[in-house]
Amino acid sequence: MIRLSLSTLDLERLRVADAPDFGQELSQGGDQLAGRAPSRRLAGWRSEVARGWNPNLSGLFDLYASVYIPPFSDQPDPVAATGGDPEWAPATAHLRDLARSRALTAFTRALADGRPDAVGALDRIVAGFRVVGLDPYRRRITSAVATASATADVRAALGGTGDMLNSLHPSIRWDGRRLCLNTVVDAEESLEGRPLVFQPTALASRISFDPRADSVTVIYPASVGAVMRDPELHAPSQALVSLLGATRAAALVAVVRTPALTTGQLAATLGVSAAAASRHASVLRESGLLATVRKGQTVHHAPTRLGTDLALGSTTDE
Repeated sequence: MIRLSLSTLDLERLRVADAPDFGQELSQGGDQLAGRAPSRRLAGWRSEVARGWNPNLSGLFDLYASVYIPPFSDQPDPVAATGGDPEWAPATAHLRDLARSRALTAFTRALADGRPDAVGALDRIVAGFRVVGLDPYRRRITSAVATASATADVRAALGGTGDMLNSLHPSIRWDGRRLCLNTVVDAEESLEGRPLVFQPTALASRISFDPRADSVTVIYPASVGAVMRDPELHAPSQALVSLLGATRAAALVAVVRTPALTTGQLAATLGVSAAAASRHASVLRESGLLATVRKGQTVHHAPTRLGTDLALGSTTDE
């Protein structure tokens, strides 16, 4: 049990994240596959990932032991993505924990020693896991996290912060003075001026406590149903057409499907002139659904978070 005393200022500053931390999704998803705390809610996800699993990725499980979950980052930089950099503090701390628990394998010992071949292997393992276990589910995960966050906001608006905290997860309890987290670690913790962030995580089945230099994060399951593969996005739904009109709905879907689409490419997709495509993109941009970036003489269009949610929400079959 982790106990955390919160002041009035701490309560005012805490927030529930409304976007995924895909590094945490990777870490928690690996915990699911390692069998530490399997969730029935994620059984379908585990089965799908197992069907595409490459045995060469199984070194991933060497990073999991007892209560220790490795830190991952979903950044494009290979060193940051793996956490294999001996100078990266979270990775160093995790390997130290594994050594303390006498859970080092030949692979993790090589990582602790900073051997380039081991760091490179870890990079390939995490990249492969990302392809089969995370990338096909990003939209659904984003939706699950946004839904959990919105639900928390409603709870806070109706019943106050205390009611919201007590509704996040059965393993999170607030007694009006202390926050109690039902974890396998027993400790008294302090924020020491850092903000407290609650991170809904679709691939988590239990709560985790992650104190960092600039914030303290409580990871908890975004329990909003099974994690399914993202829907295919081909054409706008009738609901989106009714809202935006046929051409603009098609334009939004085209940009969501292919971010960084140029005006010329958008015109070709829609079967209209470049001038007409530019006008449609301008309306969508002014509505907050698209963003545009000019590079030289070429204009590229990308969806905003609102535009993506609107287009993808129109395809859901749930």
